[in-house]
Amino acid sequence: MHETEAMRRLAVSQGVPNEAVLLDRDGLDTRATVRNTVPVFRQRRLRRILAVSQFYHLPRIKMTYLCSGYDVYTVPAGATRPMVSLPWLVTREVAALWEYYLFKAS
Repeated sequence: MHETEAMRRLAVSQGVPNEAVLLDRDGLDTRATVRNTVPVFRQRRLRRILAVSQFYHLPRIKMTYLCSGYDVYTVPAGATRPMVSLPWLVTREVAALWEYYLFKAS
């Protein structure tokens, strides 16, 4: 099962209307997801956007959407088990955040 489908099913099971969930199966990184979703937001005239991800990734998501003209609300995803790789993931995210910042999240 594609990761986005699993996340859609979870959101719907928690009460989010199915039609309110947009999937981006081609979002291989944050830039691609923003590039893929902003036209959909514009077409549907959406102004309130909610992005859910790991806590350490939310600043980069928010910054990238801000650079595209959208102020996206962010919510950290709950963890179902301890993340032993968390130190590595946070370190990687700090570097990625700086890279996105220096290149204006384009």
